[in-house]
Amino acid sequence: MSVAVELPGDEQYARNLIGGRWEFPAAPFDYEIRNPLDGTVTTVVPLSSRFDVGRAVAAARSAAPSWAAGPTARRELLTRLAAEIGRCAGPLARLQALETGLEPAGSRAALQALSRFSGALVSGEPRGGPAAGVSGHILSWGLPFAEVVCAVLPQLHAGRTAVIKPSLRAPMSAAAFAQLATGLGFPPGVVNLVQGTGVDAGAAVARTPGLAALHVRAGARTLGQATRAAAVTGTPLTCLRAGGNIALAGRDADLARVAGAVTSALRAHSAGGPLSLPLVCVDSSAADALVDAILIRLETCRPAPLPAEPLRDRALAGIAAAAAAGATVLRGGLVPDDARHRMGWVLPPAVIMAGPVSGQAARAATGGADPLGPVLTVLTWRSPAELAGMFSHPRYADAMACAWGLGDAELAAAALPHTVFLRETTPLTALADGTLPTAWTGGLPGSTSR
Repeated sequence: MSVAVELPGDEQYARNLIGGRWEFPAAPFDYEIRNPLDGTVTTVVPLSSRFDVGRAVAAARSAAPSWAAGPTARRELLTRLAAEIGRCAGPLARLQALETGLEPAGSRAALQALSRFSGALVSGEPRGGPAAGVSGHILSWGLPFAEVVCAVLPQLHAGRTAVIKPSLRAPMSAAAFAQLATGLGFPPGVVNLVQGTGVDAGAAVARTPGLAALHVRAGARTLGQATRAAAVTGTPLTCLRAGGNIALAGRDADLARVAGAVTSALRAHSAGGPLSLPLVCVDSSAADALVDAILIRLETCRPAPLPAEPLRDRALAGIAAAAAAGATVLRGGLVPDDARHRMGWVLPPAVIMAGPVSGQAARAATGGADPLGPVLTVLTWRSPAELAGMFSHPRYADAMACAWGLGDAELAAAALPHTVFLRETTPLTALADGTLPTAWTGGLPGSTSR
């Protein structure tokens, strides 16, 4: 029988979920969460410590044996959770848009894709087989409800319990996921949520010995800390590095479709988000026409947010560094001094022409810092073989390559490290179909791989 579950409110956002109960952290400190579009306070979350993480891990360990030993009950609960995600897709999309500043249409599209992904996942056999124990999850802010569902749901399906540390900047979607699970009757301790900073709560999760799996979706600094911690604890670690998706367009590509895909991603998601397409590599004979089509579509594109002022500063610094390396900034790169831009942390969409893949600007674009903000970088090539060796940064191995107008031989010549290739479509479609890199699903096998 279907049971409607209420989404969380201030009573949940201000607390952690540990052992099936929403409770305050050990120390009475909290943090205001602000809407990145206008700076208004959306909620307040607790700043937890290693003591709270320890209690959450203990609750998850206590629940792990019975959760792993009951596949029939587990499947029933997860099926109900997937159905509830679909039923609540509208409110969840609005919540995700509120805490991230994403365009509502982009947030709705992501929730619709997640609903399909969730239903298909729980109706199949667990990926990777039964796996008792506790999974730890340190999440990022890029597309928060997609991050928690893709990271945690496969682990629950495989028989593991979960301790979730969401991004301090985007905690509300993770609280909603935990509230849905609790309201549907998940046993206490199966899903646990600990709010807080990366240096406190996140580090405590990463340093926990004896986890069955640790899944970290973050920037380079946090991933480096988690890697060092995992080397000490021996925990199997799966990293998801942001910004590795790319678009490829051959000379015979439908340029209108390519332009529509990359600009839709640019409008809806930061370049660091999991559904973004921050880099497009195009045959030089089609480059001018593609860039013109992109610029026309961005005429009506609103500024897009980042979750904090320091991250917007880093995005602007990245644009300046590209220009210093020889790239041409065709659009954006500055923040107008007006009320609309002062009230939040928004950035006008930027388009950067980095030129031939053999040039210094292109090398800097593909191997530099994590991409941030609504920034699209365009590279050109004369032969797909010129792309071989271009994408050596580890983030590309975690990501998807979306190809338009390229055949098998041309893709083989490009020698891309990406584990998922998409033809004539986008990461959003891959999410709906479950065609995801294993980095998205905590190291468990995806439905399609290279």
